[in-house]
Amino acid sequence: MVIGVVDEAVVWAGSGTAWSGVGWGEPLADLLAALGWRVSLVPWGDPAGEHRGRTDVLHVFSGGLEAVDSGTAAMAERLDAVRAALTAAREGDAAVLGVCLGAQMLAAVAAGTGPLPVSCGGEAGVTTVRGHGVPDLTVPTAHVQEVPAGVLTDPDVRLLWSSPVSTVQGFAVGTRAVGVQFHPELTAEQCERATAAFRTMLDVPDAPPASGEVDPVRALTAVLSAAGVARPLGALAA
Repeated sequence: MVIGVVDEAVVWAGSGTAWSGVGWGEPLADLLAALGWRVSLVPWGDPAGEHRGRTDVLHVFSGGLEAVDSGTAAMAERLDAVRAALTAAREGDAAVLGVCLGAQMLAAVAAGTGPLPVSCGGEAGVTTVRGHGVPDLTVPTAHVQEVPAGVLTDPDVRLLWSSPVSTVQGFAVGTRAVGVQFHPELTAEQCERATAAFRTMLDVPDAPPASGEVDPVRALTAVLSAAGVARPLGALAA
């Protein structure tokens, strides 16, 4: 089921910065805006009660650096926002996208499966993820924790993308919510900046080699389509 032409998105930014001076929510908000969306960007730590559980919008939960099980008030509030957005999506009134940390929060809320450390230590760089009923994508990635395969035991969850590093690179909850461990919003240049910043904090292995070129418009469009969102693309698609 397709939610139709959606033109407003609420981007719930995760904690920390993707690279110096740039928050994790900003590349998502910028790309959506460039494609013609009206975007509200909610900073980390802002409860944003006016946006919580809103209908007729796309809720996007970005990557970030704070662990899902951190126990902070900011994380508790953001998990509540994910829960409210997912409720609206399950009722057919909204759509939800979780990216990296956002996907881990979505899995925790939807199926009670918190993230686990990646067995090989993680990955950073550009890689290709294999689609299951959806297109393969070449995408940036940077993570040391992942959505566990146990999320797939939930009858409402289905696998969308996988890779040699993480079995669950992307998953759907019902028909209008999707979580992806990778970063569909980043360009190749932005990925280099994010990877360098990530490696100043953590010793992360290289991602498996990619078999294509990074195209954030194509990647984000594919991910949103899996979440039941159909929207005409703007000039960047040309």
